[in-house]
Amino acid sequence: MKICFNNADDLLTGINMVSTDLGFTIVDSDADLTVDVFKVDNRIVKVCLDGNNAIITYGDGKARFFRGLATLLGWVKDGITKKQITQTPLFSKNGAMADVSSGNVLKVSSVKTMLRCMALMGLSTYMLYTEDTYEIENRPYFGHMRGRYTKQELKELDGYALALGIELIPCIQVLGHLQHYLRQSITASHRDTERVLLAGTDETYDLIDDMLKTVAECFTTKRVHVGMDETHDLGRGNYLDKYGYRKQQDIYFEHINKVKEIANKYNLKPMIWSDMFFRLAGKGLPNYREYDTRVEFSDEVKSKIPQDVTPVFWDYYRYEYDFYATNINKHRDIFNQEPIWAGGVWCWSSYCPLFSRSFDYTYPALDACKDTKLQEIVATIWGIPYFLSLAGLAWYADYDYLGYYDENSLKRCFRYACQEDYDTIMLTELPEHPDGQKFSLTNILAFNDPLLGFADKHFENLNLKDYYVNTTKTLQASSPKNDIFKAQYQMITKLSHLLELKADFGIRAKDAYDKKDYDTLKTLVLECDEILKRLQALRNAHYDAWMQFNKPQGWEFNDYRYGGLTQRFYTVKDRLSNYIDGKLDVIEELAEPRLRIDGCDNSSNAPLIDEWTLWASYTSYTFSKKV
Repeated sequence: MKICFNNADDLLTGINMVSTDLGFTIVDSDADLTVDVFKVDNRIVKVCLDGNNAIITYGDGKARFFRGLATLLGWVKDGITKKQITQTPLFSKNGAMADVSSGNVLKVSSVKTMLRCMALMGLSTYMLYTEDTYEIENRPYFGHMRGRYTKQELKELDGYALALGIELIPCIQVLGHLQHYLRQSITASHRDTERVLLAGTDETYDLIDDMLKTVAECFTTKRVHVGMDETHDLGRGNYLDKYGYRKQQDIYFEHINKVKEIANKYNLKPMIWSDMFFRLAGKGLPNYREYDTRVEFSDEVKSKIPQDVTPVFWDYYRYEYDFYATNINKHRDIFNQEPIWAGGVWCWSSYCPLFSRSFDYTYPALDACKDTKLQEIVATIWGIPYFLSLAGLAWYADYDYLGYYDENSLKRCFRYACQEDYDTIMLTELPEHPDGQKFSLTNILAFNDPLLGFADKHFENLNLKDYYVNTTKTLQASSPKNDIFKAQYQMITKLSHLLELKADFGIRAKDAYDKKDYDTLKTLVLECDEILKRLQALRNAHYDAWMQFNKPQGWEFNDYRYGGLTQRFYTVKDRLSNYIDGKLDVIEELAEPRLRIDGCDNSSNAPLIDEWTLWASYTSYTFSKKV
């Protein structure tokens, strides 16, 4: 399609960026569609289509225009020739935060693709969460071998985002969550614990000065997210040896003020995750949960909280409207300024996105944000399937512009912005739920040891094989149209195919061994070869998806995991074969009884599959539960 844009000179760079996505070329004459553009002062997007002529009126940022453009072109593709819509967004700023520090760093081209899709939804902010994955001059070990962004790459992304009307915001850490950097011997002088910087030392503040100087040079915005969340062991390591015991609260407030002083030096406006304020004030509360609404702040504590640091209230775990509304207002009271709310699109607990769980948490929070007239929200994406998470970002975008949840509208929002069917992307969650619940099980089923069977007790009553056979058929019967979704969709399909045999392999092996069912054991030996083929197919699909979107650094850990599981099945095949052939009198691993891994007695009435499975991790043959 050929489109002529009138009065859109300051938008043309961004329009060119999205032209391929939306399938049009820009012309000065002989156009199939003429679009007149009007910029106004108020927060609005209005689209009018009448035959071959259209009008887009927008205000409060370029992203409003790009949502209007995606809507207009969506109508045209749907065969609509006459229509009008006016939307007044609820929020002044709405966007996403992407974690590029948990082993995978998005390629510059991938970030650009995300930015275009977000702009076409009308989202206007994007935080790059970089713990140590950005370059700091004269600090070669900071982000070494981690795929860090160069300063030039950050500047390039900043300019690209601005052309689309998106504020690219640096999101760093200046206290905790720096375990990757702090594991190096060169960091000893500014290491408190394995993941927390040593507060109160010149070496630490020299590092933070370099951090903030870097972001000031690379980003246009003056806003910077400095993190400082979940520093539960602050002052408990080298700080304790160096300075003796001090209250965490005192250390924390002193550090904030020092960071703020450095930020002021570079004219930066810091924002901060606010959970530690609540945790420190809530010490002693029984059964404390993050942002516990029982927490009360004394006047003394309030007086120590810096009033020019913007608090970011995050939560991805609560269903209750009142929880969100209460805490938004509590933030206003203790910080005496507008907070930002951060929800989440769950991509971090296993292979597949947990859309259903995210959905249940998101809408009560959005309702609370609307009713309390909060002005800025952000959806966090901690995990790997970044492009699949765009379906979740459509919830945030469409709610913003409509003011309420409308399933058909958000599906159109996603389709118009991403050129993809929403329901197809929703299928990628299916492998997580053989129990029929909303927990996340594929990691534990894929990597649970096939001989030791640590988790087998929890799944022995599920019909795993039939579930995954049906899931694979469902996934294979559909397919994304847009290339940005195909690789991750294919990976999840291969995962389901593997789990048809792998998920209950250990359960079947234990049962056959106990019954001395040699025929079944022989079948399991043959099955090992098929599992190895499917495991290799999953590894290859995962590799293709990774290399399409991410820098190569970080993939090595997946090689370790797939390689370990591959070798394990060679061992399984050998052990079973030797037992069948009489070379072994006993398979010690299969002879041991299976126990629950949550510490409950096997006769307990406690649920076998519960929320703990969201946090079960396979490391050194042990599982850990989030406390």
